[in-house]
Amino acid sequence: MSAPVVSFINMKGGVGKTTLCVGIAEYLANHMDKSVLVIDIDPQFNATQSILNHYSRVDEYIEKLQPTKKTIRRIFETPTSLMEQAKDVSVDEVVTAVDNKLDFILGDINIIFDTAQEAVRIRKVKSFIEKNDLKNKYDYIFIDSPPTISLFTDAALVASDYYLVPVKIDHYSVLGATSLIGVIRNLQHNHNPEIKNLGFVYTSTADRFTDKTAKIKEQFESTPPFDELYFFENRLSFVRDLMVGGRGNIPSRYLKSKKDINAICYEFIDRITNLENDHNG
Repeated sequence: MSAPVVSFINMKGGVGKTTLCVGIAEYLANHMDKSVLVIDIDPQFNATQSILNHYSRVDEYIEKLQPTKKTIRRIFETPTSLMEQAKDVSVDEVVTAVDNKLDFILGDINIIFDTAQEAVRIRKVKSFIEKNDLKNKYDYIFIDSPPTISLFTDAALVASDYYLVPVKIDHYSVLGATSLIGVIRNLQHNHNPEIKNLGFVYTSTADRFTDKTAKIKEQFESTPPFDELYFFENRLSFVRDLMVGGRGNIPSRYLKSKKDINAICYEFIDRITNLENDHNG
């Protein structure tokens, strides 16, 4: 099976998007022997900060990797004059190995300046994956997407086979998920009709739902179009140290969230395998 490309996305920030993306990637790589590439396309580059902090490489990023543009920014570069020829970007120019099975294309706040020639840039990530045959070099490719509508959101979704939605059980997060469905429909119509919903994963949940939370959850899952979409049975619990970064915000570092991410990863693999099998007949 060639590596599925999965965007982690919600139109609301603070729902645990990056924590889930990095958490699944790190667990698959370090505990399930899967080869994973994470592409941090969010200008806030929280995934990059999380993983580099975990591996004590923040100084290297500041002093070497970001100044030399060994980041997502190099992929989005376009010629600055008519005489300059467009160049393909190689893996060595942008991919950083952070562990034996875990690679990153690190984020870069400076991509906020790279928004001209949108029609060209919107396909840059997809083109990079295809030209470097990355689907046959990894088991999974993840994209940590911005929580807003932008060129970078579209570039992530154009490159993706699936999108996964982290969501808290509250009215604001549900509203963000509702907005996302509209974004996805427009993108399917204009750019990528093949992208599929991988599912919704609840984050920051309590061990037991209050009556209010249970009601919001029930309404969310029973309201069109969500009633026809997939909701993960397993969820990421609220762990205070994980949220405030007591020992970093990698779920496998904490006993309870490690158990959660383990269960989510097994369900994630089963879900993708079933969808891939259905697609291949």
